[in-house]
Amino acid sequence: MRVDPFDYLGLREQIQWQREKGWTLEGGLPWADGVREDRYCLPLDEDAVAFPGLSEEQRIVMSQFLGLVVNATIAEMEGVIHKLKDVAWSQLLRRYPVNPEMRELGELFFDEELKHAQMFGRYNQVFCQSLGIDPVAMGRLMPKAFGSLFQKAVIGNAKSGGHAFWWLVSSAEEVSIAIYQALHGWRDAMDPLYFTAHQRHLEDESRHRNYAVLMLELVSRSPGGSQVGRLWHRKTDLLFSQLFTTLWVVSELSKVFESRKLVGEHRFFKTLASCLPHFRQLSPARLAEKLFVSAPYVSLVLNTKYHRHTIDIAHQQRTPSFPFPAPKPAIVRGPRRVA
Repeated sequence: MRVDPFDYLGLREQIQWQREKGWTLEGGLPWADGVREDRYCLPLDEDAVAFPGLSEEQRIVMSQFLGLVVNATIAEMEGVIHKLKDVAWSQLLRRYPVNPEMRELGELFFDEELKHAQMFGRYNQVFCQSLGIDPVAMGRLMPKAFGSLFQKAVIGNAKSGGHAFWWLVSSAEEVSIAIYQALHGWRDAMDPLYFTAHQRHLEDESRHRNYAVLMLELVSRSPGGSQVGRLWHRKTDLLFSQLFTTLWVVSELSKVFESRKLVGEHRFFKTLASCLPHFRQLSPARLAEKLFVSAPYVSLVLNTKYHRHTIDIAHQQRTPSFPFPAPKPAIVRGPRRVA
């Protein structure tokens, strides 16, 4: 993976490659097919992330709910990325001048992130339409980043000269790729439209995942600002990113309990609410271990030790990170039977 922001010839090649391999929101997915109500969105581990003992009907709904949460999380994160384009990118390039190819590649990166946010938001809308669910009711269970403390904190850090945003982007790119890797072996058991959406996402992410690293490398190699300020941000920005990401994800996951207020709206919410008593089967200690160590999808976001490339970059730049426990990836599987 190229990590030299001053290699304009290499950057030019990457720009051409991304443009040639790109896909469009309208033409890249079979939207007209809708979704399969009887199919999983995400394969689950034995404990269904944190709800052990579910029936097959409950597992399907839990898989679909988690799939929608993953989509909404990516859509919110990548939407925030685009909203922070000026303060966390344009202003940064003005402080750290570099070749025009770096800016052109960045424009392409932000365009693709906006496309991804729109794609995952659209899938969630199509899911609701296909199952006859009120999207406003579903929205009560989905994560929201816009206007949150998380977004405000990242903006504040960028305005102060920090680069927590790019640590956040680097980790998010790794999470997106890992989610597709979990899906890959279960294609025949998953909802086809859901699988295709994440396959398209992977195609772009695998091509532009190095852009966050390029930005971090540019900042580390360029003079600018006071030495004290640069040292402070180098030592704290990754920690800052990890802290506010963790707080946001944990708070947003608790929205699943809102399903108890929606049981009369649709069978989906009734089945989801019926899963909640199973949540209490895990002790607080076991639950914390699951969420941060071995829960599929959730631990990927919460535990930065899953983000090996990001941590490698942090070590190279002598940037501290939280001492999260070592990951223990759970074994996931598809449904017990596929209709």
